[in-house]
Amino acid sequence: MKIWVYLNGIQQGPYTLEELSQLPITASTPVWYEGLDQWLPAHEAPVTAPLFATPEYEHETERPTCESSVLSVQSQRSSAAVDAQPCPPTFVGWSVFVLICCFPIGGVLGLVFSSLTGSAYRSGDYAKAARMSECAEWTVIISIVIGLVLAPLAPFLL
Repeated sequence: MKIWVYLNGIQQGPYTLEELSQLPITASTPVWYEGLDQWLPAHEAPVTAPLFATPEYEHETERPTCESSVLSVQSQRSSAAVDAQPCPPTFVGWSVFVLICCFPIGGVLGLVFSSLTGSAYRSGDYAKAARMSECAEWTVIISIVIGLVLAPLAPFLL
């Protein structure tokens, strides 16, 4: 039987009953499977109710597991941190402009720093993301200046 769950604000599934027992679900986690008219808390649905019927959890609303506690704390930290700080500018557009129009070496460096900005932000290292954003910005500025200085000399350099 395939079972869907509503976990962490997202509909997930389908899962088998064995797979479901490995997930960090609680007795109040909404579940649905073919044959149910509507979503029900896991402890009320006939197929999933046995997962919560052990005497140890009979009167509790949650199945405490170390894994679910860790996942819950990690998801709260990451969502709170992402909401707390906006991603610094990556300067991808400017880096591409520099790559095409001004100074290709500077454009490539700008793209590298832009990529590192987004990567550091997604991993939660906001200080590094800010530093990489600043490096991308300065690389773009310096490359544009080099391009403007070298433009009048281009006929002589070729």
